[in-house]
Amino acid sequence: GTYLDRHLVFPLLEFLQEKELYKADDILQGKLALLYPTNMVDFAMDIYKKLHNTDEVPEEMVSRRQAAVQRLESLTEETAPIREVLDDAALVQRLRDEKCFTMSHLTEQRGVPAGALGSLYEWARFQYECGNYEGAAECLHHFRLLTTNPEQAFLAQWGKFGAEVLNRRWDVALEDMNKLKETIESRVGSTPPLMVLQQRSWLMHWALYVFFNHPEGRAAMVDLCFQDRYLNALQTNCPHLLRYLVVAVTLSKRKQAVLRELTRLIAQEDTNFTDPTTRFLKALVEDTDFDGALRELADCEAVMASDYFLVQLKDEFMHSAKLLVFESYCRIHRRIDIESVARMLSMSVEDAERWVVNLVRDAHLDARIDSQANHVVIAPVVPSVYQKVIEKTKGLQFRSLVLSNAIEQRAAEAAAKAAASALQPAAAAAEGAK
Repeated sequence: GTYLDRHLVFPLLEFLQEKELYKADDILQGKLALLYPTNMVDFAMDIYKKLHNTDEVPEEMVSRRQAAVQRLESLTEETAPIREVLDDAALVQRLRDEKCFTMSHLTEQRGVPAGALGSLYEWARFQYECGNYEGAAECLHHFRLLTTNPEQAFLAQWGKFGAEVLNRRWDVALEDMNKLKETIESRVGSTPPLMVLQQRSWLMHWALYVFFNHPEGRAAMVDLCFQDRYLNALQTNCPHLLRYLVVAVTLSKRKQAVLRELTRLIAQEDTNFTDPTTRFLKALVEDTDFDGALRELADCEAVMASDYFLVQLKDEFMHSAKLLVFESYCRIHRRIDIESVARMLSMSVEDAERWVVNLVRDAHLDARIDSQANHVVIAPVVPSVYQKVIEKTKGLQFRSLVLSNAIEQRAAEAAAKAAASALQPAAAAAEGAK
């Protein structure tokens, strides 16, 4: 939970409680500690009563509830003028179309107090702490459009992303995640490097909710985590994310392009993090140990069943992992005994034969079934010359573009220096004339 907001941890505790992986009282104690600093005081009171089997709650909780109610009343009054404007969706859209959706315009033309924007931010934070994530997301969206303070806009962006995740609006959350990534990278020059590293680590953790709930999430995780800056953050701060990256790559349509790189990364981080998913891939790709890979794969099923993010993808992952094992097996064998496949995948011979037939059809493998010998016969794969040329040159355009941009930048810098040098004598002469 180091890189997660406390509100994002709550679904994880709910999952653990549902799975009965820990003692019920321990989960309740964790929920109570999680809720204590928030404004969800009524919910915390209910958990306290259940945990201690009592109808009484500490006086401190009662006082905190009264303070929260008073704060709500105060913020409601302070933000009433600006919320009245924001609640009129047609008016907001018209002002945005006219480029008039600014605080100066709202103050001059709509009578909104100048300090109302700061109160709106506090209102959004209060709603978030109360568990009203939909209301918080809406307020933070408007706040970001109105504020001219980049720091507050950045904080509001984090809050909006977290609120959309908790609202389970995955399309919007994916869009917010990409915008937040762009903002983090745009602030690199003005933010200390260590803080940028932390922000990238936070983003990867918060984004897990999107990666494993959005239909395009696994591909988005592969794209993000294999960027050098985020790969560095993963290795430095959070090698435990390798479990999720292995699953994302295994389920990705482009897994062959990154499989070797991921295996190399797993080997590098072996002393920092290892679990059945990473050991499965290492045994399969680096060691070519099919028996070892299948033993680890059996353990992967149990690990995924107890993981909040991966449990719903367990069956899909197991199917894709077995497919990966079979494809790897086919690369080094030309004739495969179906009985051996059945033993390898813990299936009956009939099920294994059906599985192989479906696999050959779905994966477009150049193979046939020899029914008499009960073998799968794999045709040798000879890559075409055209394919080799494509593989060798597929990055050429991008590298040429990068090189061209670098040359243009160097030329611009040289021209700027030359212009500055030319101006120095003129400036010195003007100074002497004075």
